[in-house]
Amino acid sequence: MADDTLFQINLVTPERILLSGMASEVILRTGEGDASFLAGHTPLVGTVKPGVVRVVRAEGEEARVAVHGGFTQVEQNVPFDDSGDPDGPTGTRVTLLVGVAELAEEIDADRARVALEAAEARVAELGGTASRAPAEGEVADPELVEAEAAVLRAQVRLEAADASSVTA
Repeated sequence: MADDTLFQINLVTPERILLSGMASEVILRTGEGDASFLAGHTPLVGTVKPGVVRVVRAEGEEARVAVHGGFTQVEQNVPFDDSGDPDGPTGTRVTLLVGVAELAEEIDADRARVALEAAEARVAELGGTASRAPAEGEVADPELVEAEAAVLRAQVRLEAADASSVTA
């Protein structure tokens, strides 16, 4: 490969491939914390937490994607062409498999703000926060858990769209 600072990125949902191509960096939140993947990164398989994934493309532009959880895999020595030539160029590949994701430019920020307000109102109506772990023998209120998940989804969408200073 001509530029050893670049690697393959594939961001895939059940509906479509959102991003595919060459990148110089991928920044995201994993189950272990915030991560930045570069060419040559140690191979790994891990979880992706809800948040904004930032992909710095080969051309230098940044793509922002709201993701709502999933998995990542970093591989080394992956062929960069389909020729099957064992001596062909190889390098790093980062694959993100996410159930739900949206490119920032596809997000309707006004709709996300309305969804955030409605979800916050529902959380308040249900009496608080689901982030507190239930006491022993106590069962978490599923409606409250879902309302808080809706708040997080709306916050992530707004952050990806860069339409709010809200952080997830």
